[in-house]
Amino acid sequence: MGVVLLCSLLLGLFGPARGFAHGGGAPQLTDVPVGAYHLFAWTSPDPWQAGAAAHVTVAVTQVDATGQTTPVSTATVQLLLTAAAQPEQTLRLVAAPNATAAGFYEADGVLPVAGAWRVEVQVSGDAGQGASTFTLTATPGSALPGWLWGGSVIGVVALVGILWMRRRKPAAARTHTVAPQSTAQE
Repeated sequence: MGVVLLCSLLLGLFGPARGFAHGGGAPQLTDVPVGAYHLFAWTSPDPWQAGAAAHVTVAVTQVDATGQTTPVSTATVQLLLTAAAQPEQTLRLVAAPNATAAGFYEADGVLPVAGAWRVEVQVSGDAGQGASTFTLTATPGSALPGWLWGGSVIGVVALVGILWMRRRKPAAARTHTVAPQSTAQE
C-alpha cells in the first residue's frame, strides 16, 4: 500500500508538468511601457533547452488617464526569436489569446539550437504598436526526453519500495511469537 501511495505522489509531481507550462514561468518583462501598452512576459521551462518546447506567456495592459490598469484582449501579439550566434535560426510565433485570462497571450515553439536567443515581443492594436526585447540562453537538449527521465525515477523508486516491503515482511513475521507447546506428559 505504501508503494502505491509513493508512486501516486511521484506521478502527481512529475505527471502534470505539461499542464503547468501555460500561464507562468520565469519573469522576463515586468510592466514595460511600449507605445500605449504595458507588457509583461514569462518563459518556461527554466532554462530553455534546444530541441524542446519553449513557452512564452505575455500580458498586455493599458493605463488610462486616471491611472487605472486594464487588460487588453484585442491586441495582436507576435514573438520573433533569433539565435544570437546564428541569425538565420529565427522563429516567428503568433501568440494566441488565453480564453480564460483577459489580456494574456501564449505561444510555443521548439528551439533548434542551444545558445543565446533574442526574443522580441511585438504588440499592435487599436491604441498603436510597440515592441520590447529580452535575451535568454537555451541549454543543449537532453539526449533523453523528460517523460523518460520522470518515468525512470518513478520506476526506480517503485522498485526500491517493493524490495523494501519484501524485506520488511519476513522481519515482521519473526516478531510474532508462538507459545511453546507443553512437552510434559501427564
